Amino acid sequence: MCAWSSGAEPRPIRWLAGALAVAHAAWIWTLSSQSIGGPGGELWSFLGNSFHFVLFGVLAILLAESCRRNGAWTRRALLLVLAVTVAYGVVDELHQRATPGRSSDPADVVVDFLGAVGALALWWGVRGPGRVGVACLRATGMAAIAAALNLFRLPRFGGLFRGDG
Repeated sequence: MCAWSSGAEPRPIRWLAGALAVAHAAWIWTLSSQSIGGPGGELWSFLGNSFHFVLFGVLAILLAESCRRNGAWTRRALLLVLAVTVAYGVVDELHQRATPGRSSDPADVVVDFLGAVGALALWWGVRGPGRVGVACLRATGMAAIAAALNLFRLPRFGGLFRGDG
């Protein structure tokens, strides 16, 4: 455990975070099971692809909270959270490949990873020993990188990556 732990967390909170993580993962699966609808166009594509950042960021926070012990995280636990989040992103993309009207795009997994890193950086500042201002800058940096990636995926910018996400 880390030396900066703030005290023991009640066990039910960890179980609640774990249950919420499973429920959130199920919600992601449900969203991935639906054909894409909406007005279409580049804005819709950008927003849809950017939503991965938020969805997988929330998943990473819930997983991290379920791994919190004695008020802290270990480096190993945070790396495991990132690995599980990215693995679920890969599974999500493979699942989308089999869904009518959806496609599988490896760039979405990159956005999933950036969302997890950004959310954990922000959460570290809020719940851990980090400074909130620095954590907000890190999370904003991850969001900016994900937004730039999603912009460059649009046909207007040459469609650097292809896929509907």
